[in-house]
Amino acid sequence: MKISIKNLLFAVFTLYLSFGIQAQEVSGVVVGFDDNMPLVGVNVYWQGTSEGTITDADGKYQIKRSNQSSFLVFSYVGYEDEVHEVSSIGKINVSLKSGANIDEVTVEHRVRSSSVSKLNPIFTVNISDKELSKFACCNLSESFETNASVDVSFADAVSGIKQIKMLGLSGRYSQLMMENIPIIRGGEVAFGLNYIPGTWMESIQVSKGTSAVKNGYESMTGQINVQYKNPAGKEKMHFNLYGNQDGKVEANAGVDFKVTDKWSSNVLLHGSSNIRELDMNKDGFLDKPLSSTIIGMNRWNYLSDKMTAKLGLSVLSESREGGQLLYDHNQSQKEQDAYGIGIDVKRLNAFSKLGFVFDRPATSLGWITSANLFQRSSFYGNNDLDVDQLNLYTNLIYQSYVNNTQHTYNAGLSLVFDDNQEELNNINTGFKEFVAGGFIEYNYIPSERFSVLLGLRNDYSSLHGNFITPRFHTKYSISEKLILRASAGKGYRTPSIVSENTQFLASSKQFIIHDKVVQEEAWNYGLSLSKDLTINKREATFSVEFFRTDFQNQLIVDLDQNQQEVHFYNLDGKSYANSIQIEAFYELFKRFELTAGYRYNEVKATYNGQLNRAPFVSRYKAMLSGQYRTNMDKWQFDMTMQMHGDQRLPSASYNGEDLPTISDEYINLIAQVTKNYRNWSFYVGAENLTAYTQDNAIVDPENPFGSSFDASRIWGPIYGRMFYFGIKYKLDR
Repeated sequence: MKISIKNLLFAVFTLYLSFGIQAQEVSGVVVGFDDNMPLVGVNVYWQGTSEGTITDADGKYQIKRSNQSSFLVFSYVGYEDEVHEVSSIGKINVSLKSGANIDEVTVEHRVRSSSVSKLNPIFTVNISDKELSKFACCNLSESFETNASVDVSFADAVSGIKQIKMLGLSGRYSQLMMENIPIIRGGEVAFGLNYIPGTWMESIQVSKGTSAVKNGYESMTGQINVQYKNPAGKEKMHFNLYGNQDGKVEANAGVDFKVTDKWSSNVLLHGSSNIRELDMNKDGFLDKPLSSTIIGMNRWNYLSDKMTAKLGLSVLSESREGGQLLYDHNQSQKEQDAYGIGIDVKRLNAFSKLGFVFDRPATSLGWITSANLFQRSSFYGNNDLDVDQLNLYTNLIYQSYVNNTQHTYNAGLSLVFDDNQEELNNINTGFKEFVAGGFIEYNYIPSERFSVLLGLRNDYSSLHGNFITPRFHTKYSISEKLILRASAGKGYRTPSIVSENTQFLASSKQFIIHDKVVQEEAWNYGLSLSKDLTINKREATFSVEFFRTDFQNQLIVDLDQNQQEVHFYNLDGKSYANSIQIEAFYELFKRFELTAGYRYNEVKATYNGQLNRAPFVSRYKAMLSGQYRTNMDKWQFDMTMQMHGDQRLPSASYNGEDLPTISDEYINLIAQVTKNYRNWSFYVGAENLTAYTQDNAIVDPENPFGSSFDASRIWGPIYGRMFYFGIKYKLDR
């Protein structure tokens, strides 16, 4: 075969050009679709090869062309993978959407139900939708039943409201966020966790210790950030129907749709009712109030090369009717002798998040605003509580770098307005506060192994004057699989005396407020060590952490002075909480995962001049959770065992005898079995399989207007074994 000079020269030129192209680089920036913020540590690799790199502190990457593949993969934990076919050399900028499933990339590796971020200097646990599927959590307050870090308990025996604790302290000391927008403030604290449906959530990030100053000054023990299912996400539609033997029925639905190339939207709906009158312990009171809740949300997303926008509006209406079985809710409390409880809530919330990207790499401007109107009309026997609350929030954040991307920073301004009008028995116990502040946050990342985050805020409150919030976080990778973190910082908050303690209205206690309420102030210190292991060729992780919260100012809730009184006064002495937690994860055999955790709490405060254990705080909690999934995830089996330590109880007597001042220790079991099809899932489960319940959930229920009546003395389960079932439908894009 003859080869002409012309063909030979063409072949040589083509080969030369091919090698020239391969030697060139592809570069770009990887950001999050939701907030347009750079993502650090994204895996960027050529499909089917071992050639790859990761993004730097500004989300930037550079990678040489491959001889083996023309498909570039972008993979990041918690985000959907993206694959781009590279036909020419240049820049490829990528926006990753939350909700990735690593199973789609590497079949042998399964996504962890919950995991600690390896990149963030702030100790952050990501709870994925896989973890949420272990238990039919109807709302945010029930989403932590399989988690060792957060405790869940009933606030009282009549309202059906659940509350949380983190690092041994009430959930009010944790900052609650919806996609980095503060939510559930003031009068909403007692009920707000119940207003975030479980099936609406994509994931939850739990940060322990003080969080970043750009999110505000209120975090003392941590931050809980909820990520909702987003428009144009991986789901096109979902539906969930739930029911249990106690008479609760619930339905949730969501649909996403694309309006234009740049606009997308979704609608989320929730409806639930408790329709069965139950009195399992025969004390004459409804075990759970009859209730009806309707929630709707509409969200809009806009995405262009230089701008992103997220807009949303939600509405809520709820009513609860409880108390004695004989109570007639068609009449007022004054017209009858029976004891009743009625709670009516209305809420309207609107928010926006705008992001602007500048030509300079890793430089952007974000503007967050929200408005929340909350109204509550309620009565507990002869106690009336009305709340009319308006919360306004805006935060302007500028992000860039100095010299190079090892030195990045955030700086901005924020305004917060709280108009919390609450009346207890026609006495105004609310407040109005305006807070204006500025902040700067510096992130130093000299290498992949070490990073430091320094933050400083200065705020001025119309109630409390000027105050400064310093915060520090650092991460050091001792080795590739051993990470050490340390943190320290301050937090502040203005307490809502009555709204945050509504459980005591369900008792004979009188509210006695001694002092003018001061701003609560606390330091938090943290230290953690996490280690990845391989045991018998299977993945394992181990972590140990210690956090201390030390109060300089605190609103003390004193239940010990008199059984018929609850005293509120400012701290005079010491108040602190120490929390030590050990947690381990191991895949015992293929598709069978075990998580074990143990936490010890030491929580003390000065009550009437005496340093004593805080009431209603478990001394320890141990947890063992197992999950097994069959091949192709056709069946899923979940079980969690919790062991709760003893709690100190306030001094009290009943029928001439002193009630115990230390609670029992007890074990709780929850389990669920799920059958999965391509789009459908059917599940059945049970709560409190041990059927353990505390004695005297309501003290003196026969005399609800007497001096001993108390439905707030809750330290353990108040309902027995309960079975539930449900159906889920999900249509992915």
